[in-house]
Amino acid sequence: MKTKIFFLFFFAELFMSVSLSLAAEEVWLWPIEGQNTGEGILYRPQDNIEKEFNFGNLFIGAPEGTRVVCPADAVVTSYNYTYNMSLTNSTTWGGSDQGYDALVAEQKDYFRSKGWDIRYLMLSIGLKIGDKTLWINGLRPLGDGGSIPTGTRLKRGDVLGTVGYAYNAISQPHIDLSVSRHSVADDPMTPFGLRTTFRKPEARPTKFHLTHDEAVADYRQLASSVKEMYPSLDDLMSEAEYDTFVKEQLARIPADGIALKDFAALVKDYNAVIHDSHFNINCRVPADPKEQGRSLRYGLPSLFFGHVVNSDSLGTMECVVLMADSAHAAYVGRRIARIDGKPAADLIAITRRNSTNYDARVHSVGDYFACYWNAIDYGLELGLQPEGRTIVYEFEDGERMELPMVPNYSNKIYPTEKWARNQYINRRKRGPFEVRMENDSVMYIGISTFSLSQLDCDSVVDAIHQAERDSVPFLIFDVRNNYGGDAGVQARITRTLLGRIADRPHTSYQKVNAALFQSPTMNLIPGDTIFAGFKPVEGRKGLYLMQEEDDNATISSIDSLGYNGRLYVLIDSRSASASAFLAGAIKRNDRGYVVGRETMSAYHTETCIKFANISLPNSQFTATIPMVRVVIDETVTDRLPALRGVIPDCDIPMSEAEFHYDGDYILDRTLQLIAEGTYLEIPAVDTRKGWKSLPYALAAVVFLLIILFIRQRRTT
Repeated sequence: MKTKIFFLFFFAELFMSVSLSLAAEEVWLWPIEGQNTGEGILYRPQDNIEKEFNFGNLFIGAPEGTRVVCPADAVVTSYNYTYNMSLTNSTTWGGSDQGYDALVAEQKDYFRSKGWDIRYLMLSIGLKIGDKTLWINGLRPLGDGGSIPTGTRLKRGDVLGTVGYAYNAISQPHIDLSVSRHSVADDPMTPFGLRTTFRKPEARPTKFHLTHDEAVADYRQLASSVKEMYPSLDDLMSEAEYDTFVKEQLARIPADGIALKDFAALVKDYNAVIHDSHFNINCRVPADPKEQGRSLRYGLPSLFFGHVVNSDSLGTMECVVLMADSAHAAYVGRRIARIDGKPAADLIAITRRNSTNYDARVHSVGDYFACYWNAIDYGLELGLQPEGRTIVYEFEDGERMELPMVPNYSNKIYPTEKWARNQYINRRKRGPFEVRMENDSVMYIGISTFSLSQLDCDSVVDAIHQAERDSVPFLIFDVRNNYGGDAGVQARITRTLLGRIADRPHTSYQKVNAALFQSPTMNLIPGDTIFAGFKPVEGRKGLYLMQEEDDNATISSIDSLGYNGRLYVLIDSRSASASAFLAGAIKRNDRGYVVGRETMSAYHTETCIKFANISLPNSQFTATIPMVRVVIDETVTDRLPALRGVIPDCDIPMSEAEFHYDGDYILDRTLQLIAEGTYLEIPAVDTRKGWKSLPYALAAVVFLLIILFIRQRRTT
């Protein structure tokens, strides 16, 4: 009897296993109820999400609350709550018995303290389908949030939950799918019958030397892909100039080949000329095994130097010792003429070449890196060096000194907090924004990202409204070190800061070079038309998606609660995308006074939204090319010049004084400007106190009518 029971169980399990295997071979059901297969895809494997590479996940967008169904007969292997800090790093909360609403209430304060958005606390479920496991992230549970026990057998089409949010870099509602097979990442697209962009990891030997033909092939592929797909090349040079530049660079490749590290330097030179805040080339060179064991290592200059503007030099950058250990503290502030025989002024070129994360003809990014990273870049430029390698410093007064390189800048030896302070201005541990009163008449609002939760966005807007209700005369709005985020959040905050001013008319549109491309990519499917909605415009190159002119002339009663006093906006060389657009809107409307440094992103346009990832087969370098030119405003003015970022009304260049300043240099300068009464030179109406001038206006009208009446009497 026991034998019969055993065989019954054995065959039952075998039947179930075979059934699941057969189900796995069937085309899976699309998980979003009501969508067609392939509809709603936001990101495929090999795409970039912002600047993070997505290896094997499939992100699908749908309205929040849409039901998500099981794609095939499956067994539940896991069911828990998760938050993804990155595509490769996450944390899990609670047991499966804890309801979603209860968990949100419990963790809300913790999320806010971390600066995380509670919307992205999600339900994750693992489903065993044949020999594969499908992971679905970004769910909200059904009904009261009851859990699905592991081991539960589900049928194709069973409802798993509803659409929520899976990853905080994506603002619209979505889920995230990934697949593993025998604990190894697998293709999430083919099971649904889709053409896939998934690539299995390949172990390829690294080449440390390229032949002439290999180097030329890689360089040509990079250059031709950028020319074909990057729609903002005209901002940097003409097509003829580009072709000449590429030809000259190719001529630098030796006939007998080139070392990988030297080819990387050639590509960096290319990237220094062809640059964009959303364009990235990864040309990392791994350590050559032949150089291991030779006591080689990277080192840094023992005297930390940077190029800064001296208050007496009227914009001339000088190489200055900014940090030193206690034994050489007297050298801080000394001017350097040469380093290892090279004129110090020439060393800026090293940092400029590595400073590629900016648009068009923006200046501030290179200036920032020349101050804070020039010494580090010099050490990295030297490459691996023998232990004891020294650097020779020649100072402007003629003194010459030779010191050994150091392995790193330790805060036990160097006052590195001065270097670090600037990196964290407007970045805070307790949340993405801060509201405080600087004094009785000045409110400060600092916001480090526009990827705000609904609650945080409401809090920022409420603070701006409160400044208006309390008749606070001055408001400082800080977007330094803010790389952008949600365009909707930015638009709402901008509208509130504009107060009663109607946004001036501006034409916006998007441009791409073509509907499909020939260049081989990692993340686009060959032959797919990816810009079907774009149309040609007579007299212009490329394809366009035109948007109706938006003058925002109608202001709602809620908008009119926005702030109407004197507004000061703080920006710097790390203010990008949404931050630049906010500051640009303030300048476009002559609404406030902008202080700091030119933004990283250009004002009139940026290239973003859709990206092509390419891989150079011989060097194994990769590049991310933005494909959509987004034009915000075509109007060029003295306050908003072409091909530049938002330029402050009060520009504060990098200086030695700021590097050694113990507080927030730009903020304190702004408070000084307020105390001195410095504001817009453009005549502006103070709408806050406009009602006080009403009697005078009425009197003027009455006086004019009297004059007209007298003149009429005289003529008759």
